[in-house]
Amino acid sequence: MGKRVVGVGDIEEAVERAMRLEEDGRVKVGALLLVRYCGFHQDHRFSPWFESERVVLARVTQAGAELLRGSGAATNLSELRIAIREVLEENDPDGPPFGAEVSDHLVFADEVLDFIGSPDDLDLLSCAFERAEELAEGHEETGRDDWPMGDWEPVEFARLEAEARDLDVQGGLDYSAALLRSEEFSRLYANFIAGYYRDDDAGVAPDL
Repeated sequence: MGKRVVGVGDIEEAVERAMRLEEDGRVKVGALLLVRYCGFHQDHRFSPWFESERVVLARVTQAGAELLRGSGAATNLSELRIAIREVLEENDPDGPPFGAEVSDHLVFADEVLDFIGSPDDLDLLSCAFERAEELAEGHEETGRDDWPMGDWEPVEFARLEAEARDLDVQGGLDYSAALLRSEEFSRLYANFIAGYYRDDDAGVAPDL
């Protein structure tokens, strides 16, 4: 009840509004996406099988925050994109369930960085928004399907993402507040992933 239906039209409208932003504003829109979806790298299931993926996702999240704080010069985005693609080449998306989750987010990060590297290419922004929407809707649906058997409550990720997207493309945005908002989303998102996967989903042997 009262749930907002997220659709392609919403993304098209957000892209149109992003066209009115300065280049730096569009870059920050991409950076907010990185912060929202790549911050689950502290999950213990990364060890021991996904350490390279953990390192890359941590670097991606840091790069997003640095871009929002105006210190993006400290991050070499070209090197970061190379690192992502190297890890993706070694990653098996058909492997353990947690590995597939990690792979999805590496692909997402790669696509968002494509846009950040070419902030005038609004087709890339549209693709990044669509990928974020898919992640949000997929995790919300999973939570609803498995609740109350799981150890988590479903979160309205699709609604939260739509609201964040609408705010992100506003002119004159307070990026400090936007970063805090995206970090809160990231915590909810990471908590869901932590609650959903079992250790053996990542090849981690249970404690005896």
